[in-house]
Amino acid sequence: MIESEFLKLCRRRKSVRRFAGRPVEREKIELCLEAARRAPSADNMQPWRFVVFDDPDKKARLVDAVLTGVFATSRKLAAAPVLVCLLIKEHLLVNKVAGAVQGTQYQLVDAGIGGEHLVLAAAEQGLGTCWIGWYDGRALIKHLGLRGKGYKPVALIALGYPAADVSAHERPRKPLSEIASWNEPPRR
Repeated sequence: MIESEFLKLCRRRKSVRRFAGRPVEREKIELCLEAARRAPSADNMQPWRFVVFDDPDKKARLVDAVLTGVFATSRKLAAAPVLVCLLIKEHLLVNKVAGAVQGTQYQLVDAGIGGEHLVLAAAEQGLGTCWIGWYDGRALIKHLGLRGKGYKPVALIALGYPAADVSAHERPRKPLSEIASWNEPPRR
């Protein structure tokens, strides 16, 4: 297999669940956001919206609003110096029509692409990230004052410098033969 700098970056990027207390420079966060902004989207609608919480007090209020009750298990990730709320703007006609016809919510696909651009840019800068899917989405929309405004939460992304004790080993991946096929449907 051909080796590339991009594959090296993909190997380096992993979910980090323990962060150093060191703040993240605003320029690095902006670079991550610029990478996300450059992501492709269906009909170039760019439905993603990123709300960045790097102020400790405002981040703490967000955590208290959305990581409580059954969602408290995700609270340990809030130790990251930055939390990014990834939202989509739902009322985009092209995405709704295409989603209804195809059965695929393209806005969510687009948000995933944008979010992954963000986390890869973070990895390139020595930052760690972790996608958080276990949080109170309704409380997030309420906390942001976006109720009834056409936004839907997709994920939270914890961002920061990895703690010193975070392992650099790569987790095992399924072999390529198990996840890809050539000119025929998957066997499994």
